[in-house]
Amino acid sequence: MTDTRAARIRWIEQNLLPYERDVRRWLQRKRVRDSDIDDIIQEMYARIGSLDNLDEIRSPKSYAIQVAHSILLNQSRNANVVAITRDGDLEELTVASPEASPEDEMAFRDEVNEVIEAIAALPRRTREVLLLRRVEGLSQRETASRLAIAEKTVEKHLARAAFALMEKFGRGGKSQVRTSNALVNPCDDDDGDED
Repeated sequence: MTDTRAARIRWIEQNLLPYERDVRRWLQRKRVRDSDIDDIIQEMYARIGSLDNLDEIRSPKSYAIQVAHSILLNQSRNANVVAITRDGDLEELTVASPEASPEDEMAFRDEVNEVIEAIAALPRRTREVLLLRRVEGLSQRETASRLAIAEKTVEKHLARAAFALMEKFGRGGKSQVRTSNALVNPCDDDDGDED
């Protein structure tokens, strides 16, 4: 299974990363905000990475743009998004429904704690990149500068974080597997500084 994950990461690095700038330009022409573009790109990697067979993709650039377009449409349908910030208090997070039972609230807190634990289980550098990009909201360039790594390395770590979190939570947001090895390290090395 690790070989399959490594092969997927290599496929994405070779077939999608070279076209990320083109997808970003396409989204900019659609007048998408830069912060939203980052989210769409990340979701694009996650969706494509979760496909059963990447070999069936004949035109990675076209396919990536189509996936980005689909994400953009979904985002416009679901315009109500709640931002989670680093200085947010876990106690302030509540279930949206005022009729939520104590059990529902407890289940929600458990799910939030699972996400926190999954992020903590990521390799150090992958975790740092994820937090700088998604929590602090730094651009790819700012993240690369702060960590003294290449922008491409930032992209690779974000893709690895997405794969690890998708393996843990799947598409529905809840843990799929509750074993001690539920979150397998998607990186070949612990820090992944030199990619």
